[in-house]
Amino acid sequence: MKKPVVSRKAIVGALAGALAFAGVLPIAWSQSYPSKPLTAILTLPAGSTVDVLARVFSQQIEPRLKQPMVVDNRPGAGLMLGMQVVAAAPADGYMMAFSPATPLTIQPHRTKKLPYAADGFIPVCQTFENTFMLAVPASSPFKDFKSFLAEAKANPGKLRYGHSGTGSTPHLMAAELWRDLGVNLSDIPYRGETAYLPGLIAGDIEAGIVTSSLAQQQKLRPLLIFSKEHSKWFPDVPTTTDLGYNIPPSGYGGIFVRTGTPQAIVEKLESTCREVVNSAAYQASAESLLQSATYLDRKAFSARIAEESRSKAKLLSVLNLPE
Repeated sequence: MKKPVVSRKAIVGALAGALAFAGVLPIAWSQSYPSKPLTAILTLPAGSTVDVLARVFSQQIEPRLKQPMVVDNRPGAGLMLGMQVVAAAPADGYMMAFSPATPLTIQPHRTKKLPYAADGFIPVCQTFENTFMLAVPASSPFKDFKSFLAEAKANPGKLRYGHSGTGSTPHLMAAELWRDLGVNLSDIPYRGETAYLPGLIAGDIEAGIVTSSLAQQQKLRPLLIFSKEHSKWFPDVPTTTDLGYNIPPSGYGGIFVRTGTPQAIVEKLESTCREVVNSAAYQASAESLLQSATYLDRKAFSARIAEESRSKAKLLSVLNLPE
């Protein structure tokens, strides 16, 4: 029995039809997104200020996308653990990271075996900005930064300050300041700012690099703010800019999805993110935590991350920190 002869024209036509149909699938898939619950991987511990904001974000996104968002805390490994989880998930927009930018601005320059590709994420939108400060307990003899600096100069290495871990945003901002000021302090790394709070209050360490929220909650005395502008919550506290030092604020973050996520889905998340961040509920929550809920779109957020990555690469090249 003879096999049927299939013409070249028929083969080409079939291939074209298949390719056209394949092209329709991502479009239809994107239009139906989301059709199931979303997951936000939070790279910080439960109870942190960013954790609180992430949960408000998830509450506000549900009525807008008609699907619930689950917040899954995956802290550890310098915020890399959570990003690794997202990197291993499908690039379909159902799993995203709610995280500070440091896994993309700091870790690629100090981690030899990065557990994800540095260009493996799309920064969708900025959702928060922490303000960090150098603070001491209310019982401290240091009433202002001038007296603190005088002690640091007179006794190199004597003053101890706590921070959220080697290579963290608070650590690097402080290290850059001490380098620019020409002083030597003993840095004591902890796993998060709440971990060194008991030691700070007890006087085991003289100072800490803390968020505005923690300073207010624990009635700490802020001596200096890592910012270009004065804090509306602590208007009389000088900034690093007041001292003449340009140390870019680095406590910001937002939503990240895997590279390869369909464009239509990224755009939908970006526009929804703008609505959520600018909503009254989200803004009020940020205000209560002394955080700035400043929205940046994908283009501006990506540009900020790229600029800071270059800045941190230069700083880390001279600090020679352990991995």
